[in-house]
Parts: sequence; C-alpha cells; structure tokens
Amino acid sequence: MNRIDRLNAILIQLQGKPRVTINELVDRFVVSPRTIFRDIKSLMESGIPIGGDAGSGYFVVEGYHLPPVVFNKDEAAALLLGSKFIKHQVDNDVVQNFEEAMHKVRAVLKYADKNYLSTLEQNISVAPFARNTNEFPNSYISIIQNALAEQKVLNIEYHSNYKDQSTKREIEPLGIVYYSGRWHLIAYCRLRKNMRDFRCDRISNCRILMEKYDRSKHPSFPEFLEQMIVGTESREVIIRVPKKVNRYIGNQKYYYGYAGESFHGDLVEMKFYTPSYNFFARWLLMFGKDVTIVSPEELQLETEKLVFELQQHYQDSSLTVSQ
Repeated sequence: MNRIDRLNAILIQLQGKPRVTINELVDRFVVSPRTIFRDIKSLMESGIPIGGDAGSGYFVVEGYHLPPVVFNKDEAAALLLGSKFIKHQVDNDVVQNFEEAMHKVRAVLKYADKNYLSTLEQNISVAPFARNTNEFPNSYISIIQNALAEQKVLNIEYHSNYKDQSTKREIEPLGIVYYSGRWHLIAYCRLRKNMRDFRCDRISNCRILMEKYDRSKHPSFPEFLEQMIVGTESREVIIRVPKKVNRYIGNQKYYYGYAGESFHGDLVEMKFYTPSYNFFARWLLMFGKDVTIVSPEELQLETEKLVFELQQHYQDSSLTVSQ
C-alpha cells in the first residue's frame, strides 16, 4: 500500500470509531509507530481536525465528514462474498439489512464495476446447511445487537430443550458468538443468577427494556469466551491417531475443544479440552480402533464403559430376537 492510500485508509478508520489507538493502526498497516505519527501529522497539516494523543488514541472531531466513500471492484466483491454467507448464518432481519447495504454499495460503483459485480454474483453460491425446521425462525439478532450497544436489559422467552419448557427471563447481554452452526447469546441471567449461554434460535420473544445494566460487574466478553474454551471445568485430553484418520476427522475437532497437535512419525498427537469425558468418549467411538487415548485414564475408563454397555445392548438384543 502506498502512502496516499494509507493516509486515506487511516482517515476512514479514524472516522469509524470514537478513538483509534496507535497500536491498532500499526497492526493494520504493518508500519512503525513513527510512521503512523508522521501520517497523522500530515493529515492534520492538510486541514483535517484530528484530536487525541498517543496514549488515549486519536479521533476526527465531530462535525467533520469525508466525501462519499467509493468502493473499488475488489472491495465490492469481498462484500458480495460476505453477503452470500450471511444469508445462511443469520435471521431474516439481518439479511434484509445487509441486502439494503449492498444496494447502496452498488449505487456508488463505477459503471464497469457494476457489470463486474453483477456477473460475479451469478457465479457465486453458498450451499445452505441442512437443518431441522426451526420453531423460532427469528433469532432477534438485530434486537440483541442494539441491546449490546446500548447496554440495556433484555426481556426474553427462552425454550429449554432439556426441560421442554419455556420461561420468561430478564438478562444482561454480554455478547453473541457463532459456533456449532448456531448463534449464541452470552448473558447474565437474573433468574438463574449466573452467566448463561442462550441459543438464539430458541428465543421466542425478545424486547429491549429501558433499564441499563452495569457491564463492569461482568467479565469482558473475550475473557468469558476464553474461559468457555479452556475453562476451570474443562479437562485436558490427549489422543493419537494415524495421519490418514486425521484427514477424516477434519473440522469435526473444532467442535470438541481442539487445542493443538504435533506429529510423531505416522501418528498425530492431538490435544483437547472437554467439560465431559462421556461426551468426548462418544465422539471417539466413531473412529473405532484407530484412536489411542494417551491421557487421562478417566477417559479411557469412560470409553471402556461405553463399549461394554454397547456390547451388552447387542447381546441382549440378540437373545430377545432369538426367543
């Protein structure tokens, strides 16, 4: 990226947030802090009102506006690609909002770039994920986003599959995260008096209350996610599989607490963190004798127990059929 493009990109980023730190700009543009200081000074000398300092970050003074942003064809194509994924990952409200945004992007493109994007759109597709019919098709992502930004309490009706019942709750939202093919709302539940993981597609009613909550009383969202992945209740598991089996495992490992791997000849040693040995053992049984449990012994015993129960089940079934 040349200096002119970098200056323009810095200005756009400064207008996109209340404050932007030097480290953010250094990380994005892969240049030294000294270079960023020079760039900001150049912007100020050109008449752009920039406030702040190196310690707290920089910002463009309120009231100053850039001319309308013009996208090049590569930027527009990247947004188009994102829109294809979004259609299958969020609820209808967010899809509609994104489509409106894409119309605005197309409107400011050059004529040749509009044709480029139109041709590209006809030749890109994302196959929808196979899912069961959803009882609650609107997962209220837009409402949740507003509550997060405004730090306001949500009133929801939530369906628990385990108890097969719905309950009304007041919650203090911490953040939303996408995993295992679903959006999840992490929030403090006033009913349960603890942090909870709510699947968004099980929310059947959702509205924002006027009440604000104190976010400082809760852990930060990144801290909570890290605790979810490798929390105090999660236990380390180490297994070994042949390299050919590792190919079959593929992306499945990311749903079972995958934390890393190393190679030992023709074997791959994999580390996981799991909150349940029973849950993890059931997954391992899919791969039969190709998996070796290195540690812990508790997982080995749990797997043996499941194999024994399975053997007993089929022995009993065989006796019943023969009678």
